Amino acid sequence: MLGIRLFIIFILAVANSVDAKTYKWTDEEGRIHFSDRPSSSKAEQIKLKKQPKSSLSTTPNTAQPRITQQRLLNMYQQEREKKKAEKKQRKEEAKKLAQKCADARDYLQRYQRSRLYENLPSGERRYFSEDEHEKTISRLSQNIKRNCK
Repeated sequence: MLGIRLFIIFILAVANSVDAKTYKWTDEEGRIHFSDRPSSSKAEQIKLKKQPKSSLSTTPNTAQPRITQQRLLNMYQQEREKKKAEKKQRKEEAKKLAQKCADARDYLQRYQRSRLYENLPSGERRYFSEDEHEKTISRLSQNIKRNCK
């Protein structure tokens, strides 16, 4: 709630200084900030597009703060949507990785309980030796330890 109030105060302050430079940065907690002064070396200056002046408007200076405010709000909304999409993608990747780990653990259990073989081009099976069986299980176990947390 405090963040929203500060953001609204910021927007109103920026709206009063239309020609001022605007800077954007993200803090350690991942929050996006906008200001007329850079707060750190991470701050980047952003260019706000200016609306063409309407010939119908008799007082163009009264509409400019609202236009600037709307642009900032749109930019803030786009940043939130971008972060939301990135978070969703990270969740999907984590879910896929968890499924791969579960599959690998399942394969390991099956390999430990049975004899391993390979199908030959002639259609026959060649069973692994005890040494090949242990190497395969060891390799799979190492992959699980390395990739599954």
